[in-house]
Amino acid sequence: MADITYSMTLKVDKDNLSNQIQISQITASMAKAGYKSVVYDLTTNSTVISTANLSTVGVAFLRNLATSSASTVQIGIEAGGSFVGFATLRGGEPAITRLTSGTEYVAIGASGARLRVDITEG
Repeated sequence: MADITYSMTLKVDKDNLSNQIQISQITASMAKAGYKSVVYDLTTNSTVISTANLSTVGVAFLRNLATSSASTVQIGIEAGGSFVGFATLRGGEPAITRLTSGTEYVAIGASGARLRVDITEG
């Protein structure tokens, strides 16, 4: 039996554009029993997303806990002293991604942004 099960739906309905994509019962396995859950109060300075005490990283569930759409959170890595973002979450928005071992992930937020990060091990 899988260790993680998730479902997602994307529905676009604007003017003549209408589309829906749905996936359900997607599974992932955890190689170990570790799990880390942290909430970060963010600023415009980079905050490292901690993977301490996890021997390997796995699936990460990210959610911007801010209620204002102006309180965005950017997720990325720092490469050569520069921030390289790969996702931006508006207030309340979630994201799911599988992390890569050996990579240091960071988050930057607008005023009032809080980021919840749940990471499974392996």
